[in-house]
Amino acid sequence: MLQIDDEAVAALGELGTIRITAEDVDGDVEISIDEASEPSEGDEVIERGDVRVFLDQAAAEVLDDQVLGVHAHGDHFHFSFEDQAA
Repeated sequence: MLQIDDEAVAALGELGTIRITAEDVDGDVEISIDEASEPSEGDEVIERGDVRVFLDQAAAEVLDDQVLGVHAHGDHFHFSFEDQAA
């Protein structure tokens, strides 16, 4: 299951709830991240403290062994995905 790192918890507290989707485009996986207030039907909901992240089925599968990082830079955010520690 996708994990959320400490810095991401703080950043998402400012940003709000997000929904992550994944799509296969010409053999590569494209990840999209959008603001969301509610999960869509079939979404997996990841919670850590007061932070919630919604993942469509494809994103939940692709990101199952990843850790979400979110880094605030002034008026915008950078998202990263790293492998979970063994």
